[in-house]
Amino acid sequence: MKRSSSLFCTTVFLISMPFYAGCSKYENTLAPDFALRVMGGGGDEWYDKVISLGNLRGQPVVIHFTASWCYMCKHIFDTIKNHDSSAFVMGIGVLDRKDKFRAYLLAERFSVPVGFDEDGIIAKEYHVNTLPMTIFIDRNGIIRERLIGMVSGERLNDAMKKIL
Repeated sequence: MKRSSSLFCTTVFLISMPFYAGCSKYENTLAPDFALRVMGGGGDEWYDKVISLGNLRGQPVVIHFTASWCYMCKHIFDTIKNHDSSAFVMGIGVLDRKDKFRAYLLAERFSVPVGFDEDGIIAKEYHVNTLPMTIFIDRNGIIRERLIGMVSGERLNDAMKKIL
């Protein structure tokens, strides 16, 4: 009986490791390129423009995956977007209905550009299977941190320092 209990605990630990913030096999790899049309946020200069990650090479980038129903996402998004840095901060709506997400964007009036991953391609390439998720990419296009779940402001600041 003890052996099966031990095996169960080990299995649960191994399965849950990818969901632990800061424990990711995707860190220190080249960030997949994408092009995304901005739906809102970032002021008039960004509305209906296309953001290409490849065109942002040379500057640090923070991508925050969010949804209209994710209250923790909004808290983290607010913390990140208020961080005084040279990083390009953007949001990508995932795991949501487009009409609900559009209404969310209009209500929140985010100060950074936000698009919607309608086909789920970006979410798949970045292995987004839970929210909130925030990706920190350095000037060379390398993912340096992948934070999952609710994290402290200190943890967000530490991740930001890795890419600046």
